[in-house]
Amino acid sequence: METEEIYKEVCGRLREKIQLLESFSQATFTIKDALESKDIRRITLRVKERQGVINEIERIDKEVDNITQQDSFSIEKLSEKARDLIRNYSDKIKTTLESLADVDKKCLTLAGAEHECLKSDILKVRQGFHVSRGYRGVGYQNPRFLDMKR
Repeated sequence: METEEIYKEVCGRLREKIQLLESFSQATFTIKDALESKDIRRITLRVKERQGVINEIERIDKEVDNITQQDSFSIEKLSEKARDLIRNYSDKIKTTLESLADVDKKCLTLAGAEHECLKSDILKVRQGFHVSRGYRGVGYQNPRFLDMKR
């Protein structure tokens, strides 16, 4: 492939990645809202959706790496306009990910708090189970009737 063809291919992949990052952003904000409202079903659906987007982004990253690692490609061979366009795409990706970092940290904090709450609830149930076992009799024996035929 020529440098210009590689440039067009890389720009197409970067545009696709930016669109996927928008989907990733929407899924992340939806997860945050679901965590705040403790809607487990919606959390599960959005986490699966978000993981699918992550897989697609990783696929695009691998494709871009494969394309740019070809012997004929060098960023210095591109025109100044082409370099600026790639730089703009990269900056947009970087700012999007930086803005999502805070939301993701908030999601992790909310999920951690919910996890601790569930752990304490399970511990209370287990303690109740152990207490109820303390009130059982030692062993269960069948009643013996004296007037039974043997």
